[in-house]
Amino acid sequence: MKVLLLLNINSGRGISNKKKIYIETRLQKIFGNVTRKESSSKEDFLKIAKDACGTFDVLIFAGGDGTFNMIVNAIAREPIRPVLGILPTGTLNDASKIFKVWGGIKKALDVIENKEIKKVDIGKANDDYFIFSAALGTFSDIPYMTKTKRKSGFGFFAYYFKALSRLLKKETVKGTITFEDGIAEVFEAPFILIMNSAHIAGFKINPKSDSFDGKMDLFWTEPTIFNSLFRYFLFRKKLHTYKFERVIIRTNSENHWALDGEKGSSGEMKIEVLARHLEVFSL
Repeated sequence: MKVLLLLNINSGRGISNKKKIYIETRLQKIFGNVTRKESSSKEDFLKIAKDACGTFDVLIFAGGDGTFNMIVNAIAREPIRPVLGILPTGTLNDASKIFKVWGGIKKALDVIENKEIKKVDIGKANDDYFIFSAALGTFSDIPYMTKTKRKSGFGFFAYYFKALSRLLKKETVKGTITFEDGIAEVFEAPFILIMNSAHIAGFKINPKSDSFDGKMDLFWTEPTIFNSLFRYFLFRKKLHTYKFERVIIRTNSENHWALDGEKGSSGEMKIEVLARHLEVFSL
């Protein structure tokens, strides 16, 4: 097996040289043949990941949700894609929780060594891809608007500090959701949320999620106090909830969607579930 270890040095708090040596040594014991590359820019990272398709059998990467999103966008279009292994070193690591990869680098390497592979669904949003979430409205831009230095210094609290400032600022998004059967739903909500996982922003708010069933979950709720945020935790029966394979969302918002917390496109959004599209080492 040809294995590429790809490190995103801009993710989270980074990785020490001692940990890099440990990771590479451990992977060599597991696979034998390991090539290590490091990226200092998004463009370089995307190119390395894309070039790995058809060249390497396995792509192990270290980083957080933003890094995972880059991996997905680099390889999703390719006809031959490597099996992915996650070393979660980001701020929240929501995507890695889909594969029960948490608890530090050593435990993540244990998952990889076990060599159990799952085929996971991903989302295609216009011309972009995402692994676990797409959102528009209040709170949705917090992950990509929060400065890297704040995330490095305060960890996940950097997101929560920013969210507090949005609780009392009333915002709504209006629009229509058209499902694959042609039925359209009119909505007005502080934000609209699509999930392919149980976790977002470090919280488990979608416990019945199935990331391997060829469908995704869509949520919205009418405006109420604190921009309806607490309905997702305390009053879930008031949420409008749907499962879908394809959906078109048109809104009055000119803001950009957040895809896995990264800045996506604005305007009309066509979202399609690509069933079992990626292979990932998982428990």
